Order: sequence, then structure tokens, then C-alpha cells
Amino acid sequence: MPRRIATIGLQGPLLRYAEVDSDASLRRLGTVEFEGDAERTLLGDGGPPLGPALERAIREVFDVDASGSPDALIVAAHPSHTVSFTSPLPESLSDEERHEHLRQEAALLADVPAGRPVRIRAVPVRTQALARRAEASPEPHRWHHVLYLSEAVHARLSLLARALGVGSYDLIDTTRAAATIAARLDPSGDLDRVVLAIGVYGSHSEYALLQGGEWTYGHHGMGDTPEDTAYYALALMERLGIDPETTRRLFVYGDDARPERVDLLSQMLTLEPEPLDPLVLFSRRPPQADPTQLSAFAPLLGVALGA
Repeated sequence: MPRRIATIGLQGPLLRYAEVDSDASLRRLGTVEFEGDAERTLLGDGGPPLGPALERAIREVFDVDASGSPDALIVAAHPSHTVSFTSPLPESLSDEERHEHLRQEAALLADVPAGRPVRIRAVPVRTQALARRAEASPEPHRWHHVLYLSEAVHARLSLLARALGVGSYDLIDTTRAAATIAARLDPSGDLDRVVLAIGVYGSHSEYALLQGGEWTYGHHGMGDTPEDTAYYALALMERLGIDPETTRRLFVYGDDARPERVDLLSQMLTLEPEPLDPLVLFSRRPPQADPTQLSAFAPLLGVALGA
């Protein structure tokens, strides 16, 4: 029997939700709007006291009383509301050594007091030959993308999972989730093929860069102008040593996926922006649906497909 995967994502007062079976069948999709900043309540410094309202909302939208509890809850978190970083580690390290190194790095970056728990979600991203010292020979290193969870955020997400009737939760960066959709829409094994997916929102832009159909890097920058959007995209490519002219497709998703938001970058890359429409991958589709509006659900459905 297929597993039922519930996914939620927050952007300011909006809660987006989706439920997908493990055989990639879409069961439900929708939006709930709260009077306060639900994203800050759940993933930030606490914000307005919306905890009970959030718990009631997810029980209702996933129809727990009639349909029973789903098998898993995955939360898509924007990088603007999390502490995240990438770190290369030698492939020769054991799993325990790797986890401890990343945990200590997260504690430093998040300024966690000594003795406090340090919860992280770490996923391997790509392999690169690096030298530990200038005179040393390069050896294989695996880059990891790491999300840090404070104890307060962990407690809130645990309560939400309990309200939904699932044992635990997972937290996934929205750029990683968007990359899952982009990889399925552009399934290329060509390692030189570069694809860029940009999430555009009222306060920030976020970037998922793919090479050879694989998520290479996630990044975000604050600001809402076309200049901001273009600057952070080009800065990401420069950091990774990628020639922007090698970009083959430009996908756009998010709440502010207007053409003018990415016009400048589109001109610089000489690419037409395409909505990152995740419903193309599912048999169910709302009638007369606007692909630009549906692109806001890309991170939700990306986390479900990647589960």
C-alpha cells in the first residue's frame, strides 16, 4: 500500500500544503491564510501565538478525522528562515566523524552555548577533489548541505507532527526541493549542462543550481528588485566557477514569479524564464490552472517526490 506523505510550506501568513502517495499520486493541494506570520511562528523567533491554530489547520486540511493520519510529515523551509551552510569533508571520514564535524560547525555558526543539543539535517551534494593543505595532494571530498534546527523550532515541529498523528518530521531546504522538480523537468546526465531554478518572494530570492541533473548548490539573498535577483544569481555562479553562458534553462517559482522580477537576469543569460510548474509531473491538474501560480507549490511537491 502506498505511503501517504504530507508536506507543508510557510511563507509569511500563508500555509501551503500537499499530500502525495509514494507512487507519486497527488491526493490534495491547497493554501490556508492566517492573520499572523505563521512562518515566523513555526520557524523563526516564535512570532504571534499561532501554534494551536496551525495544529488545527493541518488536521483539517489533511482530513485526519475522516482519512486517518498520513505516514510522514515533511516541512519545506526557505533558507531565509533557517541557519544553513555547505561544507566539504574528506570521504575517508566515518559516518560518526562526519556527523560530529558538521554538528560542531553548526554550533559555531548558530552560536549555540556549550552543552546545548545541536540538531542538524545533513545531505551529501557533490564530490570534489580538494587538498587539505597547499602542499598536499588532492583527495576526494564530499560537499554536504546542512540545516541547523534550534531546540525551540524542533519543539514546535514535533508538536505539529504529533497533532497530525505522525511520529516525527523531516525538514528540507526549499532550494533542494525545487531542484528535485527541475531535475525531473530537465533530466540530463550531461555534467556540463547547467540549470538554474530561482524562487522569488517578497523579501528574498533563492537559488537552486543543477549540473548534470543533480542539485549542486542552494543559496539565497535578501531584496526584491530585478537587480537583487540578478546579482545573487551571478554571484553564486562566480563562487562556483561557472560561466553564466553555460546555463541552459532558467526556471522560476514562488509568490512573486512575475516576468519583470527576472527580466534583467533573463537578458544577461539570454534565456526565457520558464515557470517551475510541478503539476506537469502529476496526473491531477486544476482546470485552467496558471503555471506561474502553480510554481509556488514546487518546493512542496519537490520534497514529496524526493522522500
